[in-house]
Amino acid sequence: MKKKRFLTTLAAAALAASMLSALPASAENYDSTKWATGGTTTIKKYLVLDKKANVPAATFSYTIAAGTPVNYSGTDTVAAYAGVDANKITVGSATFTSASTTTDSTGDEGIANDTTKKYATSTFTVNFSEVKFKEPGVYRYVLTETGAGTTDNLGAGISHVGNYQKTLDVYVTDDDGTLAVDKYILYNSIIDAAPAISNDEQLNSKVDRRSTTNTAKTDGFVNEYSSQSLSFAKRVTGNQGSKDKYFKFTVTITNASGATLNVNTDGFETTTTANSATSYTTAVMNAANAIDQNATITGQQLVITSDTASYDFYLQDGQYVTLDGLPKGAKYTVAEEAEEYTSSPAKTTSIEIGTKTFADAVTGDIEDDDVATGFTNNKDGTIPTGVILSIAGPAVVGLAVIGGLIFMIIKRKKEDSED
Repeated sequence: MKKKRFLTTLAAAALAASMLSALPASAENYDSTKWATGGTTTIKKYLVLDKKANVPAATFSYTIAAGTPVNYSGTDTVAAYAGVDANKITVGSATFTSASTTTDSTGDEGIANDTTKKYATSTFTVNFSEVKFKEPGVYRYVLTETGAGTTDNLGAGISHVGNYQKTLDVYVTDDDGTLAVDKYILYNSIIDAAPAISNDEQLNSKVDRRSTTNTAKTDGFVNEYSSQSLSFAKRVTGNQGSKDKYFKFTVTITNASGATLNVNTDGFETTTTANSATSYTTAVMNAANAIDQNATITGQQLVITSDTASYDFYLQDGQYVTLDGLPKGAKYTVAEEAEEYTSSPAKTTSIEIGTKTFADAVTGDIEDDDVATGFTNNKDGTIPTGVILSIAGPAVVGLAVIGGLIFMIIKRKKEDSED
């Protein structure tokens, strides 16, 4: 019965609207004690990232404004009013942390659409409790993601995907003279079509939320966190170069606040032992190489909480460190203490370790590709060949003298025996 009254009332409202050149802003024919006040609706936020990356610490905020009114366009549609009391609506924020759970993409779920990706989900609430709806019908609003647009300002490595503005329709019904909010329907973009009278909020579970063109129903906003890996290696050369010596590396990262980086330990030792060739103690090197700033995630992590962060590592010949999850747009600098060795950066002297090649600059930006850099340290010494010659000369003379003396002794004995 309630649904029948709702459809009848909306059809009547549509017919009345068609007779006017402009849509009514409001109506006073309802008892103010029976005006509808809204409730709340929950909108989803999806953050897509590479499978080897951690979820960054990020907060997304939104604004809401009245949408453009639309006349009905047929018997199955109803007019849409411009949303009322937009300034009284409270919109929450969607928050992510490194502890946010993730779901692997199936490649066709309409969120990541890529099996090499995963995504985290958060929500935010739109609160209409201070809004008074004075007529049955559909009230149209536009939600906008703050900081999104032609030039995103959403945080290091984060960009919006699809439309950053979406239409939110609020359906208000009449139940025997009492108005009530019946449902909320979110669309993938700003739409100018008249809404259907009977509109089910159910949406296709695989609706393409990444699309910039479709006007389908959706359940939220999508953002992407683009990241790459940074690797740096050590090579020692020269006839006086020590393969056992540990060298100190310092990596400095800027514009990556909020990132949690994975330290890939496949290429170096987290437990070291100082030796006679090394200038650092075992304790100092182990504290650096075994650093872990997030105990809730398996493995070692670096948690970047400021605009600039620096970390030390100690490497021997043939070792390298890989940091996964640096956001696109971050800057990096890799430096070393070469001590008495001659240092050459990887871009000048490339390094081959197994199947990996390190040939990138030791300072630069994180862009669309992984970075592999490092240093070759050389130490050569000259063998003092002149010393060997100076010893050989007298030795030959000495042998000649001894030989001569022996000859003379033998000759003298022979002469004595003949006498």
